[in-house]
Amino acid sequence: MESEKKIAFATLDIGTSQIKLGVYCPFLSDKIILINIIENIIVYGSLGEVRAEYNTIREKSFQLFKELGAFLKRNRVEVVYIGICGHISSLIEWNKVKGSPAEKSFPIWLDTTSYNSLDQYNAVMGSGKSKQIIGTFLPAGTNWLFTKLLHRRASGFLEDSIFLQVGDAIFYELCLQYKTHFSSQLSMVNLKKREYAPELLDHLQLDKSCFPSIEYDPSPIAEAHRFFFNLPAESFVFPAMADLYTSLYGLRLRDKEGFMLANTSEQAGAFYLRPPNVLDNFLNISFNQGFINYGSTNTGGNVLSWFLSNVLNIKTTTEVLNELTAKADAIEPENTPVILPYLQGERAPLWNSKLTASILELNSSHTEVHLFRAILESISFARRNCFEEIGITDLDLIKIAGGSSKNTLWNSIRASVLNKRVAVADEKELAMAGLIYYMMETKESSFAKPAINFSITEPKREWLNLYDEKYARFVKYQKLLS
Repeated sequence: MESEKKIAFATLDIGTSQIKLGVYCPFLSDKIILINIIENIIVYGSLGEVRAEYNTIREKSFQLFKELGAFLKRNRVEVVYIGICGHISSLIEWNKVKGSPAEKSFPIWLDTTSYNSLDQYNAVMGSGKSKQIIGTFLPAGTNWLFTKLLHRRASGFLEDSIFLQVGDAIFYELCLQYKTHFSSQLSMVNLKKREYAPELLDHLQLDKSCFPSIEYDPSPIAEAHRFFFNLPAESFVFPAMADLYTSLYGLRLRDKEGFMLANTSEQAGAFYLRPPNVLDNFLNISFNQGFINYGSTNTGGNVLSWFLSNVLNIKTTTEVLNELTAKADAIEPENTPVILPYLQGERAPLWNSKLTASILELNSSHTEVHLFRAILESISFARRNCFEEIGITDLDLIKIAGGSSKNTLWNSIRASVLNKRVAVADEKELAMAGLIYYMMETKESSFAKPAINFSITEPKREWLNLYDEKYARFVKYQKLLS
């Protein structure tokens, strides 16, 4: 019986900037235990290239699995279920015969080198055709896997290729099977049917064997890897999922609640028990007995990281962020410039890959602290742009989680810009927590799930009118410079 065994649920989260591994042991704690965090390496090019090296990610992930094995052995865990989540819409052209990637590096979701394929994308998916093909509106963008495949097709697909997301590749390494969760294949699957869209396969002249099969049951970890990582005799791994999808599980959304996932980039959306209006600038998916309208963005903590490293020439650390935040908290909203934070274009709700960043209303009295606060405000304005199109007046509150939700000043700015109560999750590794919820529910586990609590940040009344006026100027500048 389950209660008679020491069972653990572990999660590998492959993010843009970090790779993390956590584990939940119900017999030890009601919280997730973070095994380790390792910095990921992303290479940016001058022509829109944003790439990662699979062998580097594999090496770092395997290091984390070894640390997990040591932890499980110390605590005499008998059964472990491992989940994998991470960013998607990357393109790994994997060689099925060799069981390895065909190239050293691969374009990740932020890469924009497939811009010239957007006309082809529009010919297939534009004018509302995406709703029939994949079950939702999907704006043209260089971030989608389908766009990257269109671009790659021009140079020819390699023989014996299968196209994987990085989580799919790690899954294969662990159990020697090509499987995936439907959420990892966004833009290539019909979200209503949860299967690959035949229209897209036909257009690319590919068949389903060129992609991992969509399945949900966990597979046993291959014996060689089980011994190598020192994992228990009963060790299983679930097909990889999109980190957005697992984060949504962790939020435990209720009817008419908005959400914001605030990490390197951000996602914004809302959950409904009844089918909402299908919007032209947002994706619509069925989720957990309800429906979600949401959009992914290119703007978030990455803009702050760029500012600190490229403008201030300092490393992003907790100490640096805390010092800048304390100084920025003493500055009034009317004293900061207006920034358009679009360093790499913007997705929802603008879907403009060529949009660039700008600083408006700058004067000689402004310091790096004014610019720091202005960046917090600008990303909050960009999210208000999303929520206004989604329908912010209908939302009861907005739940927020992710790395930058640790910043209390930023949460106050968000709540005031949106004029909504913001419920901040105390579990900062929400993608991990949600994946553990998913695994436990799939296995019908009787153990209590990890505890996730929310604290409320109220809008500041003295900021509301100021931010309304400033947001109006933000939108005006955005339209002028788009």
